[in-house]
Amino acid sequence: MVPADDERAPGAAAAVNPLSADLRSAVFRAKLHPAVSPSYLLPRPRLHALLEVAVAAPLTLVVAPAGSGKTSLLRSWSAETALPVAWLSLDADDRDPVQLWRGVLAALEGVAPGSAASAVDGLQRPGQLLEAVGALLDDLGAREYDAKVLVIDDLHLVDEVDVVGSSLSLFVQHLPTWLHVVIASRRSPRLPVDRLRAGGHLGEVHFPELRFSHDEATAMLARLAPTLRPDVAAEVAARAGGWAASIQLAALAARSSEAQGERYLPRRFDERLHLEDYVWHEVLANEPEDMVDVLIATTVVQHIEPDLARILAGRVDAADLLTLAEQRGLFVSRTEPSGFEMHALVREVLLGVLAERSPDRLRQLHAWAAGWREAHGQTVSALEHWLRADRPRETLRLLAAQAPALYDGGHESTILRTVTALPDAVVADGIDAMLEYAWCHLLVDRRRFVALVEGLRRLVRDDLDVDPVLGARLEVLESIAATLQGHWVDGASLARSALESLGDSWWLDPLGQFAWNMIARDIALSERWDDSSHEVREVVRALSVVPERRLAFEGSRSLAEALAGRPADALRLVAGARQVEAHASMTVLRNEALTAEAVARRELGDVATAMPLLLEVCEGSVEPASHCQLLALLELTEARLAAGDLEAAERSFGRATEMVDTEMPGPGARTWLGRCGVSLSLAAGDVEGARAWSGQVVDTFWTGAVAARLHLATGDAGLAAVELKTVEPRCPRHRVVAALLQSRASVAPREAQEHLLEAAGVAASHGLVQTVAADGPEILDRIERLAGRVPQHWLDRLRRAGQPPAAHAETSGLVEELTERELEVLRMLPSRLTLREIADELFISINTLKFHLKVIYRKLGCTSRAEAAEVARALTSLRRRGQPSSTRRR
Repeated sequence: MVPADDERAPGAAAAVNPLSADLRSAVFRAKLHPAVSPSYLLPRPRLHALLEVAVAAPLTLVVAPAGSGKTSLLRSWSAETALPVAWLSLDADDRDPVQLWRGVLAALEGVAPGSAASAVDGLQRPGQLLEAVGALLDDLGAREYDAKVLVIDDLHLVDEVDVVGSSLSLFVQHLPTWLHVVIASRRSPRLPVDRLRAGGHLGEVHFPELRFSHDEATAMLARLAPTLRPDVAAEVAARAGGWAASIQLAALAARSSEAQGERYLPRRFDERLHLEDYVWHEVLANEPEDMVDVLIATTVVQHIEPDLARILAGRVDAADLLTLAEQRGLFVSRTEPSGFEMHALVREVLLGVLAERSPDRLRQLHAWAAGWREAHGQTVSALEHWLRADRPRETLRLLAAQAPALYDGGHESTILRTVTALPDAVVADGIDAMLEYAWCHLLVDRRRFVALVEGLRRLVRDDLDVDPVLGARLEVLESIAATLQGHWVDGASLARSALESLGDSWWLDPLGQFAWNMIARDIALSERWDDSSHEVREVVRALSVVPERRLAFEGSRSLAEALAGRPADALRLVAGARQVEAHASMTVLRNEALTAEAVARRELGDVATAMPLLLEVCEGSVEPASHCQLLALLELTEARLAAGDLEAAERSFGRATEMVDTEMPGPGARTWLGRCGVSLSLAAGDVEGARAWSGQVVDTFWTGAVAARLHLATGDAGLAAVELKTVEPRCPRHRVVAALLQSRASVAPREAQEHLLEAAGVAASHGLVQTVAADGPEILDRIERLAGRVPQHWLDRLRRAGQPPAAHAETSGLVEELTERELEVLRMLPSRLTLREIADELFISINTLKFHLKVIYRKLGCTSRAEAAEVARALTSLRRRGQPSSTRRR
């Protein structure tokens, strides 16, 4: 039985799940219920019994050609079975994997209320689809239910998309014991069928089982065409070959002939009979012309809403005619709560007829459908229709307008698919088309975006006739491209130039709205953020005009406070940004807030929390936020360096270096890289290497600070003091670094102590711990002597942050030396936790855990978890002294 939306005792109050309601409103309700079975449907108890046995397996496949009766079987079985059934009908829009999984979540809410909560956020994050499916499986696995069934109909429409196939494969291979999935498809789906079959986890129903027997076929014909002579019915049944569609089509043709007073004589046909001729000449030939025209006009859409049918057919009575077609059995079914669907086989036939006989009309119908879908906020479907209408310019216009919303909603695959489908000629439509084309690439391929912007810049560089507004829009794109390449200052300069050209109407321009965000990002990344400064107040005031851009600004603002040395303020802003992101699904905001939290946590000495956050950002792929990934790699390098793991630090620094060399050669990014390179080289005792890296640092503060560090490393305090006179601190962090260096460079003890007290005072007032601890044990010893003159709570945190890294656990020569993180993973392998649970325990992603396992297996000479677990049990010294065992899930 298909569960009702609200099954409760009479008179009980409805408990509305907001998440469930939101999910179901985002999915056509008709897709969550099977269509109503027609009155002529023949009961087939043998198939119901077969299916009842098959669904005992975790996965059941009903695979057969079009028109074989797959959906009819599942529809009638779901109405009669005692098992609760969730239903999802797929269509072409579900080729977008996020759209597909939203449908799955909405369907599951009917049998497992609340199960979507664990996965819905992940669907909105680019690259997190498999993680979201894993979270859903974890939630479902934690529930204890009697057997329930999820039916997914028409999988063949979507499973050619790789991401769809991989995500469904993950899902069906790890189903909880109570959930059984039934999939209907015209072809064998791209799932690990052989493996599931070999393991006894697969039930199957194919065309031989679905094929109508002779008795069933004649009984069906008797229902559809009761006046058909028995001998004719027997001949038709024999020639139909058990194919349900042939039986139904023959019955309709017989009714049509008899309505004309003619005797029906079935034509001899074989399997290669053109169904098009059969439908067109024998089924529809004698139907009312206006009804046939409505059927043809509505074939361009799979889900036919009444209002859309009126537009496509150009008739106010289109819905009435579709109702009549449904009553006459012309392969039209009514869907809930309103609307219609046409049998896919007949729809394909009519589309083919339309394409052959009236291609111009077909394109126009797609254009009308696109306009209607766009007006109703159905962007994914509208884009597909614009493409089919051969209107690439309209496709590009809509994609450019909706790309940020699609990206933040997790629909990056739709953006990629649409951009790829656009013909090259679309950019020949003028500068505005080129701008939109480049803009669409920003969110899915930043390298291509940068190349397109550079090509545009060269094209219009000497063109004096370029419209000023288009020129300003190009400057906004150049600003974004500059920031992506590590040119923070140039990015802000270009943004200000664009704003000047746009004037007071900048906030009305779809690209102009981003200019102030680029200015804010420069202030943040250049470490000069101060809420009281004129430039920050100017940005805040301007962005208050555009609420969406003001929300996005909170990510840059939290990152700015973290980099400037105000970690507590950064975490407060991160908390607010998370609330915004949860409601607005803004991916770049989330990534900047995540990076800000990692930097702030590490600065406060909370390395255990910071490390998994840094790893998550490093492994992410948010195309417009390359600065976050680079910063996370450099922070990770510094953290590993502080932990004494020079080898791991060099690995993450190598990734950062490659990123700067290939994508971000600008002075802002190179200054970040150079500063980290100096620290890494000095830690390795390579002063010459540090000096080479210092040459990449171009900054009014850090150039002098890095030079001073080098002089102190070579014992030349005098030159260090000279360099420090040139530095220009812009934030609390700079003031602390400068005072610490001045303390080390001062010859007079009293002066050195004054500078040290200044550094400690500023650091304590802003919660800066790691910045001080990173200056080395000598500074920490000197601060200990001032214990009575600095806040005790800050000093305690500084002591913890300044503790020397724990020595690697003794492994008695049994294994190659493991890193601290690898030891943590190894300790958990003997437990009964799944890999996903271990990843949660360690606050890392499942992919990061798998990477660690590969390294551990190599170092131990093992080939499996079981072997590694035995080694872990033998090495009892691996557990840190005094460390409690933890089984808490995140």
